[in-house]
Amino acid sequence: MALDTAPQGTARKEVGGFLVVGILAVIVDFGLFNALLWAGWEVWAANAVALFLSMTFAFVGNYKWTFAHREIKSLLHAYSAFAGINLLAVAFIEAVVVAADIIWEPNTLMLNLIKVGATGVATIARFFAYKKWVFF
Repeated sequence: MALDTAPQGTARKEVGGFLVVGILAVIVDFGLFNALLWAGWEVWAANAVALFLSMTFAFVGNYKWTFAHREIKSLLHAYSAFAGINLLAVAFIEAVVVAADIIWEPNTLMLNLIKVGATGVATIARFFAYKKWVFF
């Protein structure tokens, strides 16, 4: 029975660590996004910069904590795969946020709610992609 609990414990640690790192990365993302909007940046630029910096924060957190027990063959491969997966996620989030801005011209609160939804969808996809192609 002890053998059965080890994978469950590992899975819980990965999901828990991923959620903590993700929440912190979202705080970085939304904090920067709103600070840059407040500073007068265009929506697309504020979102792109916030996403890129929060992505880098998330890589370090996931590499050092969430998936630290997994062996990676190369840090360059891991970061490249992580960046590629996140590039797809960023493109998705950016497309949703910018399309919403163009189509509906929502206020800042609505932009944030739209960004939350897009980020949620992208986050679920990223967790499984990281396990398969980054930290395996």
